[in-house]
Amino acid sequence: MALPSVAAAIGTFNYVSNLEILKLGWFDLWTQHTLCAGLYFLHALIGASCSWLMRLEHRGTNWNLLMASPVGTVSILTAKLFVAWLMLAVALVATGALFVGCGKLVGLPGMPGHEFALWLALAWIGGLAPIAYQLLASLLVRNFAAPVGVAVIGGLVGFFAHAYDKALAWPYGLVVLALNSNGNGALGISRIVPFLASSVVFTAAALGTAAFVLKRLDVKTA
Repeated sequence: MALPSVAAAIGTFNYVSNLEILKLGWFDLWTQHTLCAGLYFLHALIGASCSWLMRLEHRGTNWNLLMASPVGTVSILTAKLFVAWLMLAVALVATGALFVGCGKLVGLPGMPGHEFALWLALAWIGGLAPIAYQLLASLLVRNFAAPVGVAVIGGLVGFFAHAYDKALAWPYGLVVLALNSNGNGALGISRIVPFLASSVVFTAAALGTAAFVLKRLDVKTA
């Protein structure tokens, strides 16, 4: 919850500092809150979560112990994917709560519309793809920090991919696309199916690659 709080503080400061040009109330506050979150903080959180989920197995002979257990490789990876997905859900719920709280704090009237909750839900679904790729990166790289750097760079590339309408072709662009943080337009009905398909395909590809690598990985003792 710390990273969404930092993003909310930065976004609220930007909003109140530019009230002369930000006239759309809740929507402008949303763009300020989620621009930093979608660009840096949420992907950094995904990277750190996945590195943490792989950290114990990279110590000593823990991979050998885990792979010797009566649990399939796909089940192990799917369980880690689900836990990281729950972590992202907590971050997104915090993002939504902080958005509403900060909006009332700065005096915005009423409450935000339901579309903001929909965008958070879509970001959660789209977040499956970068989570899967971060699990793969954390499987391949024993270092904790390096995969987090990959996630941050992936988020930056995702921002530019979204700017050029190519977010569906890049796993780290799905969260940025779903949040509509740059105000270019929310996902319409015609793009929901391609969005969901992209998330599923990217997730399956990353998990399949991770399972292939894990089954053939010659795990060395630390």
